Amino acid sequence: MSFRELLRQNPFLRLLLPLVIGVTLSDIVRIPQILSWLLVLFGVFGVLLFTLIAKLRKSYSLRTLFGVFVFAMCFGFGTIRYNDIQSQMYLPISKSKIILKGKVLDTPIEKGNSFALVLDVQNVKALDKWQKVSGKAIVYLQKNRKAKELRIGDLLVLKTELQRVKNAGNPHEFDYASYLKTQHILYSAYTDSLSWKQIGKGADFSIRALASKWRDRLLVIYRKNGIQNESFDILAALTLGYKAGMDPEIKRAWADAGAMHVLAVSGLHVGIIYMIMNYLLRFLARFKYGRHSRGILLLLTLWTYALLTGMSPSVMRSATMFSFIVVGEMLKRNGSIYNSLAISAFFLLLIDPFLLFTIGFQFSYLAVVSIVFFQPQFDKLIYIGNPILKKLWQLTTVSLSAQIGTFPLAVYYFHQFPSYFLLSGYVVIIMAGILIYLSALLLILSPINILSQGLGWLLRNLVEGMNYLIVKIQGLPGSVLRELSLSQYQLIFTYFLLLSLISLISFTRKKALLAMIVILICFQLPNTIQAFQIPKKEMLVFHTRGHSIVGFVEGEKGLFLVDDKILPKNSDRIIQPFVLNENINEISCDTLKAIDVKAIGGEVIAIIGKSNSTLSEMLRIIQPDYIIFRSYGLKSIKMIAKEFPNSKMIIDASIYQRDRKKYLLMGNEYESNLFDVQEDGVCIYTLSTVN
Repeated sequence: MSFRELLRQNPFLRLLLPLVIGVTLSDIVRIPQILSWLLVLFGVFGVLLFTLIAKLRKSYSLRTLFGVFVFAMCFGFGTIRYNDIQSQMYLPISKSKIILKGKVLDTPIEKGNSFALVLDVQNVKALDKWQKVSGKAIVYLQKNRKAKELRIGDLLVLKTELQRVKNAGNPHEFDYASYLKTQHILYSAYTDSLSWKQIGKGADFSIRALASKWRDRLLVIYRKNGIQNESFDILAALTLGYKAGMDPEIKRAWADAGAMHVLAVSGLHVGIIYMIMNYLLRFLARFKYGRHSRGILLLLTLWTYALLTGMSPSVMRSATMFSFIVVGEMLKRNGSIYNSLAISAFFLLLIDPFLLFTIGFQFSYLAVVSIVFFQPQFDKLIYIGNPILKKLWQLTTVSLSAQIGTFPLAVYYFHQFPSYFLLSGYVVIIMAGILIYLSALLLILSPINILSQGLGWLLRNLVEGMNYLIVKIQGLPGSVLRELSLSQYQLIFTYFLLLSLISLISFTRKKALLAMIVILICFQLPNTIQAFQIPKKEMLVFHTRGHSIVGFVEGEKGLFLVDDKILPKNSDRIIQPFVLNENINEISCDTLKAIDVKAIGGEVIAIIGKSNSTLSEMLRIIQPDYIIFRSYGLKSIKMIAKEFPNSKMIIDASIYQRDRKKYLLMGNEYESNLFDVQEDGVCIYTLSTVN
C-alpha cells in the first residue's frame, strides 16, 4: 500500500496534520487573527468550488490544489482556536491586592502549609469597580478546616495579590508555567484564612461536581469494607484516579518497576474496559441490531466509568478516543482504526488545542498508534496454538509495541526507563482488569453486607499481592535505567526515524531507506559539531528560592556548591536535569562555606555568605572578577560596591525579601553592575579560558 493510498483510506489524517501544524506554529510565533481567517475563507471557498463543480472534482491533475485548500482551512482553524483559547486565559493583575469572585473547579489538594485549588475567576474588583472576566488561577488557601471542606462548584470571594506564574528559569528545569498553561492557567495567588470566605454553593448543575460526589461515595465504600492504608491508596488510584495522600515511596517503587501509569487512570484503564466489554458483548453481533446494541452498551460503559473517576481530563480524552472507534464499528466504517484515531484527535484539538502539548495526550495516541501498527507485525512472527500461551504472547507484543512508540517520549520527559516493563506489565495489566471489575461488583453489592465484606477482603489481598510483586520487581538488579537524556532536537529526529522505519515496512520504498540514512546523520549532527567546539567554561548561579546553588562547568566536568540547609531532593531537582542535558560526565559537589573563593580559568569568584571585619582585606588580596552575595553577605554590599566597582556582582535567591529591600542598592551608579537572580532568573556567565 502506498502513502497516497493510506491517506485516501483515512481522510481525517489529511485534516489532522494541518490542524496540528497550525496549533504548534501558533505556540511558537503569534499569527495575526486576520491572516488565520483569510486562510480559513480561502480554504472553505476552494473546497466549496470542488464540491459544487463536478469537472473540478473529477480532475486528477487538480487534486493537489484541492489538498492546498483543505490544508489552508484546517491550518487556519488550528491557529484561530489556539488564539481564542489563549485570549480567554488573561486576567487583570495589579501590584496591590484585588478582590476576586470565582467558582472552585476541583477538590482542594493538601500541600505543606496550604490547600491548592483551581479557581474559575468570574469577577474582579479593582479601584472599587467590579468587572466581569473569564480566566483561571491556581489559589493557595492557608491551611484550615473550612479550606479542606471546599468542594467543586463552591463560590468564593477573596482578597489577594494575583501574580503571573513564572518559572525559576534554571536550565532544563521542569517548565511549570508551560504545564499550567496547558491547563489554561496563567496566574497564581495566596491568601490567608482571614482574606477569603465561601459565599455559596454552585447553583448550576455540574457533571464534574456530580462525578466528584459519586467518587467520594465510592471511596467511603472502599474504607467501609476494610480496604485501608496502602491497599486503599493503590486501589483508589488504580480504579478511580484518587491519589491524594499516597506515600511517595509507593509512587517511586511503581515508577521504577514501569507500572506508574497504572496508578494514573488513563487510556490503559479505558482500553481494558473497552476490550473486556467488547469481548463479553460479542454475542450480540448475531442479532439483527446487535452491532448497534453492542456499540450503545460500550459507549454507556465507557462514559459511566469516566463519570465514576471524576471526569479527569485523561479519562475524558481516552473515552472520546475509544468512543470514535466504537462509532466507526457501529457504522461499519472498516477503512482503518487510524481514521477513527485521527477523527478523535481532530475533535479533541478543535475543542482544546492545548491538549497537544500535554504528556497524557502524546502518550495516549502514540501508544495506541504504535500498538495498532506493530502488534500485528510481532504477532505474525510466532504461531502459537495453545490459547493460554497465545494470550500471553499477545500481551507481550502489546507491551513491546506500546514501548516502541512511547520510549523516546519517556526518556525525554522522565530521563529513565524501566528494564522490567514486560514483567511488571504481566502483573499490572492482568490485575488491573480484575480489580476494576471486582471494584465495580463491590459497588453494586455494597448494600449486601456479607457479600461486600467478602469482596472487600478479596480486593485488599489482591492489591497487597500485586504491590508485593511490584516492589520485588523494583528491587531486582538494574530495574531502572537512570540518567538517560534526549534533547528536543533528538526527540524529533527519533520519531522521524521511527516513521521512516514504518514506511520501510509498509511501503517498501527506496526513499524510506534513504530518509532513514539522512535522519541518522541529522541525529548525530549536534554531537559531531560539539566535538569540534572549544569546551565552554561557565559559572551559573541557580534560582533556588531561600537557598544557594552555584555551578562551575568546564567542558564535561561540573562542580556544584550548595548550601548546607537545602534538602538533597530539592538540589537534585535543579542539578540533575542540567547535568543530563548538558552531557556533563564528571560531577563533584561541595558545601558552600561562609566565605568561599574559586579560581576558574583566568578569573576569580568570591562567594560571600556573611560579613566580617577581614572581608574587605581578603577581597583586596584576591581582586575578584565576580562577587556573589548570599544570605547575610548582603549586609556588606554597599562597602564592596564602592571598593570594587569593576567586579560583577550577583545577588542569589537565598536573600530574604526584607533584606533585599534593606540593603539592595537602588537608583545609584552601581546598580547597573548588579545581577539579581530573584528578579532576572538564573545567572550564567561565560568565564575566561585562560589558565
